[in-house]
Amino acid sequence: MQANLSDYLHNVPNFFCDERVDSRLQQPGASEQKTVTDSIFRLRRSVTPTDEWQFSESREIKTVNKQVAKGEDIQGPAIFSGAFTNAAAVVSLELSHCYDYNLIPDARLGKSPVLLVEFATQESAIGDKSCPTSERETGRAWIDPNNFHLLRVEARIPNHEAVDGILALWTWEIEYAPVTFDSRQFWMPKTIASKAEANDNRAVWSFTANYRNYHKLTVTSHIITDVDKNPPSPPQ
Repeated sequence: MQANLSDYLHNVPNFFCDERVDSRLQQPGASEQKTVTDSIFRLRRSVTPTDEWQFSESREIKTVNKQVAKGEDIQGPAIFSGAFTNAAAVVSLELSHCYDYNLIPDARLGKSPVLLVEFATQESAIGDKSCPTSERETGRAWIDPNNFHLLRVEARIPNHEAVDGILALWTWEIEYAPVTFDSRQFWMPKTIASKAEANDNRAVWSFTANYRNYHKLTVTSHIITDVDKNPPSPPQ
């Protein structure tokens, strides 16, 4: 798994893909708020001055509830970020100071045998800014026993502050699938699902995103030679 993570961090190209997000808010006695957003999602990789890999997520929103729109931010009512960065490293040497790990024997995902790793935030990691979360989080990661690629990861965070001091049970899960760039295969999020249920039952926020049609992000340029022999521009 560490080799796969290192390969992803060092070699995954900048890419874009189609993203569809279904975001909802349910409240007792009120109509459900629902927003469906279709976007072009982009991930760019860069190197920090300290030689650490850094990823930036952006998107170009095409439609909101089938109406033409442009922008970079999904307004909600529920949002989720970091699936292409922190989630991929949840079981890794880099985060071993953040989580305790436990291997569950004889696990299966559907009908297939898998490696199942349970993880939980260490007490010493609470408030540690170098960890993905400063909250008490538990979860599970399903791993292909043949190639050690991450297949699925899910997490549970009780008493998460959803919005404006409202505490909620927050659960999220990500399913991964292989994607090929230039004959090289990487495992990318296929589906992301997130739900936050307020402890006082006043609201439920849900978020589901699907990703497909991955493409390498490239820049095409043309060099113009023999400028002096080019015909003059037409008069304006």
